[in-house]
Amino acid sequence: MLQTAEAEINVDGSVRLLEPLQVRKTSRALVVLLDKDNGVVRQRGNAAEVLKFLRENRLPESARPTADEIEAQIADARESWE
Repeated sequence: MLQTAEAEINVDGSVRLLEPLQVRKTSRALVVLLDKDNGVVRQRGNAAEVLKFLRENRLPESARPTADEIEAQIADARESWE
């Protein structure tokens, strides 16, 4: 299951979560810097607002990959790590 949580990343690379996050085991994560100013956040929000925005502003059907295309991308990514 994918989860989204807002966090701050300090210049030394340390990450501080700004909201609770439930994990059952050590997990991998992707970090995306949202601002053009190299991650400087001027106003705090929360993950619920981001998810609401994404639900209300869906990509057009033509821009969404099929399940088979997603599986192929995952397989390519897995194979490229070896």
